[in-house]
Amino acid sequence: MPYPYFSKAEARSYLAALSIARSSGEEPPALPDMHLNTEGEAVDWEAVAEDLKVELENLMAAIGETGKKSGSEFETAASPLVHRRLPEHPALADPEFWIWLAVSFGKEIVYWRYGDTANHGNFGIGGSGENLFYRLWLRAEIGHSPDTEDAYRLARYGDIDFWRSHIFRQSYGDARVFARAFLEFQFPAKRHGKARLKHIEIRSLAKHLKRARSNLMFEVMSQERATRFIEAEWQRLEAEQRGMVD
Repeated sequence: MPYPYFSKAEARSYLAALSIARSSGEEPPALPDMHLNTEGEAVDWEAVAEDLKVELENLMAAIGETGKKSGSEFETAASPLVHRRLPEHPALADPEFWIWLAVSFGKEIVYWRYGDTANHGNFGIGGSGENLFYRLWLRAEIGHSPDTEDAYRLARYGDIDFWRSHIFRQSYGDARVFARAFLEFQFPAKRHGKARLKHIEIRSLAKHLKRARSNLMFEVMSQERATRFIEAEWQRLEAEQRGMVD
């Protein structure tokens, strides 16, 4: 079965009309016409999306109120749910598939998660990296360690700001092995979710790594190589900072 998608232009027009309808109490507009891409194996995408919607709505009900704290709690728990539910498929590499998922099945979830601050970007209009469902999936994809006892341990560590600033905005989705090593560095298993470096320290290290990336290919590093590199860079940065204090 082909996978569904909405074009950005059609989704943008629909969301604009939906916003007007929501504010005026009118009936919502009809969804855009669904397009189909023939790549990949057969998947009943509507059934998959409906099951995922039910799981996420149950999670929302368990959390209750919205807000930054509950938003972080939601994303931590929702990320593995999205990753487990969606199969490996070419659709996951198409930003317009994620738009279809967020608009057709997930719009009330997006509105609950963001409240009054919800905008088209949360549906992937303008940039796929801001699509809520894609971010949830990518967080679990990066943090997934299938050969470990707790496969999603790393995906559950770190708050929204950590993931947004130090993972997603650094484009570590394209260097997932390196990103996993970075997560292991900051959240070692022996610390049981407690961060190794303070906020100001990890921010400084993240900036340092960003500069280093201009001369190195993080995408081709093995986990072992990435781990050694991050540790060495932190030790060097820490020594420089001590020297400045001295």
